[in-house]
Amino acid sequence: MCSRRSAFPCRQSSSRRGFAAYSRRWHPPRYHRDMPNYRRHYLALPVFVTLVTHGRAGWLNGDRVEDVLVAMRGVKLNYPFRHIAHVILPDHIHWLFEPEADTNFSKLVSAVKREVTWRMKAQGREGPFWQNRFYDHLIREEADLQAHLDYIHFNPVKHGHCKRAADWPHSSFKSWLARGAYTSDWGVAEPGNLIGMNLE
Repeated sequence: MCSRRSAFPCRQSSSRRGFAAYSRRWHPPRYHRDMPNYRRHYLALPVFVTLVTHGRAGWLNGDRVEDVLVAMRGVKLNYPFRHIAHVILPDHIHWLFEPEADTNFSKLVSAVKREVTWRMKAQGREGPFWQNRFYDHLIREEADLQAHLDYIHFNPVKHGHCKRAADWPHSSFKSWLARGAYTSDWGVAEPGNLIGMNLE
């Protein structure tokens, strides 16, 4: 049994394929209706976020993809988190991560956007680069975590960039494939748990 106190998946024997085969039992904490809204930014739960480029401009390609990944790694010193999954498409990013309990995930995401913006300007490019706001969703159930993990990896297929998830180079799919969470032909058709999900 995994002893790590975390909502992030741990390897566990199971006959089921997919994320559930690598996740331990996880019980979300109880919440009170009068809990202040600001508390949501400090909960040690996985967070799914969507970042969209300004005007849906398709500049997230080539070296810009590496700029985003470097920025994600770079902010860990000030905003500790565990990276779970990501996909980078030309005009938006989906990212799933688990911040530490004392990490403000909103500031973490803003720090990534600032770092990428700084890198773009250092290369002589003019902004703005991002939409001001970003979408976020706190994960409280294992099925929800599975759905958002699948949504991330199916996204390039959904938008017509490739025919299967394994063909898109700018995502964490191959990392999860190596863990046995997917098969190489996964994502040729839309998974049933994603029907009706549209998070851009």
